[in-house]
Amino acid sequence: MSILASKGSKATTTSSIAENRNKIRGLLRKASHGNVYAFTQVSAFYFEILSEYFYLLGFVDPRDRLFEIRNLLADCWKYLPYTKRVSDFERFLQIHLEQRNGEACLDVGEPHQRLNKLDHQLRFLLVTRVFGHWSYKSLQLALRCKKSELSSSLMTLKAEVTGFKPQMLKTHEQLQILRLSDLLEGELSQKAALKLEKEIAKELHVLQFKADWLSYRCELVELQQKMKLTSEQAEELKRSISEQLKEEPMEHPKLSDNIINQFSFVRFPSRILRS
Repeated sequence: MSILASKGSKATTTSSIAENRNKIRGLLRKASHGNVYAFTQVSAFYFEILSEYFYLLGFVDPRDRLFEIRNLLADCWKYLPYTKRVSDFERFLQIHLEQRNGEACLDVGEPHQRLNKLDHQLRFLLVTRVFGHWSYKSLQLALRCKKSELSSSLMTLKAEVTGFKPQMLKTHEQLQILRLSDLLEGELSQKAALKLEKEIAKELHVLQFKADWLSYRCELVELQQKMKLTSEQAEELKRSISEQLKEEPMEHPKLSDNIINQFSFVRFPSRILRS
């Protein structure tokens, strides 16, 4: 099968977050001024990735995941005035999730046992890129990384979850696998893709990397369904968030922090930095 046929793995169906970014931006403005209803609407766009992430931490019971999601979003609400953009909010979510990384205790068997050992960044990329189809730009802003670093991490993710060991290959094969991963993400031009296809036509190790990932990606579909919340659970979560936030005060940044965050989201609440 031609590798070019795989280029469609760059999501042809964009996530609701990508489709509604302008709407989320407007809702965040209202929410940052204390509008609980607006914040609840914003939160709903992120229920899926949060549910998937907490599942991968070991919160398999939906009731446990609902509890964790509600508390995380309550923290985001409290410090929402620090954010100015959708990317700020997503950066904030990423930081909160990273602080939970030490709690990972997922215990699943074949073919998903390698998910147990993912670090925070790979786990975050799994739920946001593989499941949620976030753009490279959104991921770079959330993780504060360069595009080359993101490409390398996505290649590492594919290798980790399939058990593939690129470090055992020759240097030129490792570089080909990195470029192949970019192709599978839809990040190579057609010209570059054609050139790569010719280069690796007889590189069995490199082609095995592709086959392993595409096969495992199909296995992930069934698991992903278990991670999702039902529509009833999502509605209950929205109701409970709305009730809880009515009693939660907001913390407002200093003027200097506010000005700096308008240009680059780097000033966090001191409590968050200490966590």
